Amino acid sequence: MALLLGITSGKGGTGKSTVSVALSLAFEKMGKSVLVIDLDEGLRCLDIFYGLEEVLVFDLADALNKNNLEDCIYKAPSKDNIYLMPAPSKAGSIDKEKFCAVLEQLRQSYDVIILDFPAGADFSLYEAIGKDIQYISVCNPDNVSVRDARVVCDNLPKTYKSPRLLLNKFDIELIRRNIYSGVDDIIDKSGLRLIGIVPSDLELNFLANTHTLKNKGRSMRAFSRIAGRLCGEDIRLPKPKKI
Repeated sequence: MALLLGITSGKGGTGKSTVSVALSLAFEKMGKSVLVIDLDEGLRCLDIFYGLEEVLVFDLADALNKNNLEDCIYKAPSKDNIYLMPAPSKAGSIDKEKFCAVLEQLRQSYDVIILDFPAGADFSLYEAIGKDIQYISVCNPDNVSVRDARVVCDNLPKTYKSPRLLLNKFDIELIRRNIYSGVDDIIDKSGLRLIGIVPSDLELNFLANTHTLKNKGRSMRAFSRIAGRLCGEDIRLPKPKKI
């Protein structure tokens, strides 16, 4: 049964989809098979991140309408074990009950399934998914994003696993200059337990163009730590200046 992750955020622009893709790269590096499902119907973008935009024919809506699931899943180019099910190109195409049935079927075939939810406060799809999902709220250090993370925390459905906070676009210099709050203050304001911190890194900014991360780069090291923790490993957070 696949580890099921739900990547969410209260506002757009936090880097949520970038996080979904980078996590898939980190899990694959650990030898795991990964399926990423884009749930941002009408505004899908993960096909671009994986370099698949020119080959899409079927998507999640087709899978829900009894098409062969294999036709709706695309192997990421140059990746051994990363697969994408793209979001429908039109909004309003996801039937919650059908999606949950398809999801349960898919969980038998992969080690990790990452659900990239659309940003915002519509939690109707979340309620249908089940209790053993691990939600991860992606937050930037700015005050607006931190407050939105609190809204996410207060509205996520209750599950067996407490939702976690992923602090993205972290820049220690901006915290030292008191432009952003410290990490402990961000955690307290969000109401979420921290799963990891990702640095502000140009390599992540270009992920939709490069489709990969350097194995020994700062970003991959950060996401490898997060992936390890999600798999139950005891990995300590490095000192802020070394993130």
